[in-house]
Amino acid sequence: MSKSVSRPAHRGTARPFRSPNSSIARTIAGSLSGHGKLAGRITLASGIAAGALVAVPAANAAPVSSPTTLESTVETAPVVEAPTLEASATPAAMLTDIQQLERAVEVQQRKAEAARKAAEAKRKAAIAAKEAAEAKKKAEAEAKAFAASQQGKIERAISVASEQIGDPYVWGATGPSAFDCSGLTQYAFSAAGIELPRVSRDQAAALPTIPNDQIQRGDLMFWGSPVYHVGIFLRWENGQAIMLHAPKPGTSVREEAAWDGWFAGSIHQA
Repeated sequence: MSKSVSRPAHRGTARPFRSPNSSIARTIAGSLSGHGKLAGRITLASGIAAGALVAVPAANAAPVSSPTTLESTVETAPVVEAPTLEASATPAAMLTDIQQLERAVEVQQRKAEAARKAAEAKRKAAIAAKEAAEAKKKAEAEAKAFAASQQGKIERAISVASEQIGDPYVWGATGPSAFDCSGLTQYAFSAAGIELPRVSRDQAAALPTIPNDQIQRGDLMFWGSPVYHVGIFLRWENGQAIMLHAPKPGTSVREEAAWDGWFAGSIHQA
């Protein structure tokens, strides 16, 4: 004969256990997915499942052996530098943490952009410095080539002769502090690597004669037949030839308009 077993009655009706509000979880998860820069940085489940979103059964409710957790509903994302959320964290507190993390990410992005711009500026500066060095090297090479050319030598001779402006004319003097006419031309061109005979008559004979209107800067200007004077042609001014020479006793080396009756001898064709 079987005995009936009486079971104690619970006081009141058991309150059913509420599963985690998955709609809230999905809402927050969707909000997080909209922030691409926060991807992989927040573990949604760890902050929500242990928090206030999980309802707790009443004291008189029937015990539940295996309550369903939010972790079984929301897929857990890997944790990467996520802020620690307390078990009692509310959605508002979680969003505050998310906003703080977002601002931190933006700060890091600004620093990275500043570093990128600084590196780019440094690269451009290095390129500019290299180009400047190459341009300087090219200019120096061109200047050296010009100095070695005939025109470069002629410009050097003019420069040396100009440095003697103010030195006195002394018949037969060849420098360095006094000159006669041919002594000045010989001294200046010799310093530039162009050798001329000592006296003006021989200098005229050593150079090809050219039409006066074809004379170039640095060519020589001669007077007389036989020749008795020489000067260095500099330029034309208002149709007048300007020369540099040592004129005559009692004067000094100077620039002035050419005397009448001159003819040209070409240094360029020497």
